Amino acid sequence: MARQPGRAGVLLTYEGQGHGSVTSGPCGVDAVDGHLAGLAVPPRGTHGPAVPS
Repeated sequence: MARQPGRAGVLLTYEGQGHGSVTSGPCGVDAVDGHLAGLAVPPRGTHGPAVPS
């Protein structure tokens, strides 16, 4: 999956259970906000820790 968007794409991995999404925790929210505000891309291999539900 990480290779689909090409060389510029980055897979952000959520370490919790189920399907991760933007709202799964601060890691996803920060990544999306950074991209929308300034086209920032998280480094390859970035992992978002599990957030207790």
